[in-house]
Amino acid sequence: MTDLMSLTQLHDTGLSGHEIRRRLRDGELHRVHPGYFTTSEAYRRLRPEEQSLLRHRALSRAASVPPVFCLASAALVHGLGLRRVPARLHTLTRPGQGTHNGYAGVVRHQEPLPESDVATVDGLRATSGERTLLDCARLLPFADAVVLADQAPRFGLTRVRLENRLLEWAGRRGVRRARCVLDAMDTRSESVGETLTRLMLAESALPAPELQWVIVGRTGSYRADFAWPEQRLVLEFDGECKYADSAATVIRNERRREVEIQEQGWTVIRVGWHDVVRAPAATVARIEAALRRSPGSR
Repeated sequence: MTDLMSLTQLHDTGLSGHEIRRRLRDGELHRVHPGYFTTSEAYRRLRPEEQSLLRHRALSRAASVPPVFCLASAALVHGLGLRRVPARLHTLTRPGQGTHNGYAGVVRHQEPLPESDVATVDGLRATSGERTLLDCARLLPFADAVVLADQAPRFGLTRVRLENRLLEWAGRRGVRRARCVLDAMDTRSESVGETLTRLMLAESALPAPELQWVIVGRTGSYRADFAWPEQRLVLEFDGECKYADSAATVIRNERRREVEIQEQGWTVIRVGWHDVVRAPAATVARIEAALRRSPGSR
């Protein structure tokens, strides 16, 4: 993680207030949070999630009492995949502890917060995994919440466990919405993109696909994100993080497996973020056309 420097630390290195202002003006320094800085070069190298996490770290260091992050902020702290990086930081305090947010871009929520619902992750305080998923299910947009609910196994949680906890919150805001989110969750989805693709397909009139369908090829097995076995059609979501580790080798092996199943008569359609998020109607039409062309539909 990029080094985060306080104003005092910058002064300790010999920088005057005038020099600090000059470096900010010239783009050499980046202000992460009032009183906390990093070099602009280092900041630009960070992914959006890492830039946001740095803001959370700065707020935690600036506060007299380290805050408890909640909602999408807590999901970020826990390292979960997000549909979108939170533009604002969200903290949770118990009723009666004040409502003043203190800083621009920080939203302070008030709700009961038992100590068992607080976890410390890499030095930051956040709501526990269970509390985070349920709060997000109650209060975030539907797709954003399902993306997070699908990652419940990261915390060793099941739908039943989450549903049982939700029963304790009868009458609390958003409980009905949370039930809908839990009904839609499917932990077989292995990435944010796969969840969004699944939701896109569920909203269409297409027949429901099989998830993580295994096809045996000449040299091994191929696990498809989505498959319609009767039509011998496979749908794959390609995301940036899918090939993060040993990218060239992973891509080469995947393409080889793809050729092998095509030899067996399977058609493979690949989609990405733009197809699913920006052009879902066109993407559904593309899949529908492939299903109609397949041998199994004749």
